[in-house]
Amino acid sequence: MATKEQAMTGERKHPRRPLSPRRRRYWLSLGLAAIIGGVIGGWMAADRGAAALVSNGPVSESFAIGTSIAWAVGLAICMLVYHRAIDDHEERAWLWAGLAGWYAFIFPAPVWWILHRAELAPPADAMLLFLLSMAVNGAVYLWLKFR
Repeated sequence: MATKEQAMTGERKHPRRPLSPRRRRYWLSLGLAAIIGGVIGGWMAADRGAAALVSNGPVSESFAIGTSIAWAVGLAICMLVYHRAIDDHEERAWLWAGLAGWYAFIFPAPVWWILHRAELAPPADAMLLFLLSMAVNGAVYLWLKFR
């Protein structure tokens, strides 16, 4: 229990420990990925309006080139830092989640494609398949990491 003096000055009974280098790299990788995603989303909203975030409409060439470079280079850097920071438990969760996300893509993609060829379905939507695989990936990752 904090003393009256500690409560008045805002001091903690147990001071917060500094982050280890591994945890610092971990949060750096996640923070950098969030910043890159936020910049890309903000740039898209500024370029075409907020509705462009969920549409398949055209975008400018400069936006397409800039965001492609930001996504590819940013993701590569974030993943290198992330993989240097994670432990065995998180690596296992990450690997199983990636496999589940892959399965969520490879099962419906060819089915959708062949059904479209028979004119039984609309053209396959790569972004919808990507979002499905990312949702499955995220759900499996969170379940394995926090169970």
